[in-house]
Amino acid sequence: MIDYHYIRSNSELARYCQEWTSASFLAVDTEFIRTDTFFPIAGLIQIGVAGKLFLIDPLTIDEWSGLVALFEDVSIPKVLHSCSEDLEVFQRLLGCIPTPILDTQIGAGLAGYGSGISYQRLVEACLGEHVEKGETRSDWLQRPLTERQCSYAALDVEYLQSVYVSLVEALKEVGRLQWWHDECQQMLDNVRNAPGSAQYYQRIKTAWKLRGKNLLLLQRLCEWREGEAQQQNIPRGRILKDNSCFEIARQQPANSIQLNAIKDVSSKIVRHHGELILNMVSEALAEDDRSVLPANLAPPLGGDDMRKFKSLRSVVQDCAEQANLPAELLMKKRDIEYIVREAAWPDSLPDWRMSLVGEGLSRYLKKESEQ
Repeated sequence: MIDYHYIRSNSELARYCQEWTSASFLAVDTEFIRTDTFFPIAGLIQIGVAGKLFLIDPLTIDEWSGLVALFEDVSIPKVLHSCSEDLEVFQRLLGCIPTPILDTQIGAGLAGYGSGISYQRLVEACLGEHVEKGETRSDWLQRPLTERQCSYAALDVEYLQSVYVSLVEALKEVGRLQWWHDECQQMLDNVRNAPGSAQYYQRIKTAWKLRGKNLLLLQRLCEWREGEAQQQNIPRGRILKDNSCFEIARQQPANSIQLNAIKDVSSKIVRHHGELILNMVSEALAEDDRSVLPANLAPPLGGDDMRKFKSLRSVVQDCAEQANLPAELLMKKRDIEYIVREAAWPDSLPDWRMSLVGEGLSRYLKKESEQ
């Protein structure tokens, strides 16, 4: 039976947080539910410190200042695996993002374990241990939690501590430890600088097809939907689906009958939000200030640009193979697209990438300039 301590009171958490200030690192994980809500609902926070395991109950604790102070202490690395959703949990529950973070999925890629490796596969590869996945989708908001749930959750941060130590040694040996820090810092910067609700329209795949007032309408629809979904704490698709937003912006319905005729715009949506949506349509159509119109979005690559993309992706793949790295970690698709469109290196990328792909990139840019 695994040994862990279950923390269910403010005073207990404060006491342990004070003890953890001397930790060399914290292994951190969360369990949460996000099936019918916009925001994740924390069901458990797991902490591993110096071989000991702690489960923190967010349903019985409401004083988080000690944990926030620890998470914001830049002298203590916080170790997580594939942490994007965990960061949302912390933003919602604690109002902070742990800093610095070392994501073991990223570290594993740099150490040669492949791209996007699961926690279970990484534990097996590093430690030779098998992790059960049976409780992944269980109800983490029920109380009391079962012993099986608690053991499953505690094991995550027990193994995570050993995985971290193993990855640090492996990356030191190949001179890539700083790359791990740089890559995770960029991930945090991206989270902190994530576009606001007014920019959500850019995530709709077909948005590039719209121009002028149609695109302005899509922007306003998406921004309204984000606010509505957050206020009601329900998935944005429960308000309007992405494709419905696009079709409203494209068709610009003039009345409730035309609005109801759009796919997936139900009579219930028209009843609850129809007047507001139709007002947004008419206001966008009446907009005379061209300065408020969003800039046109770039279409997907095609023709000669797609040829360039494939050529550059081949360069990246060759460089990645030579460095025993996943091509997706060396350079993401969006970065390759940026280079194709701008014929320039993205300023935001860490320097370690240039050390691996810079020569191949220079040859590519020179060849394209000569054609």
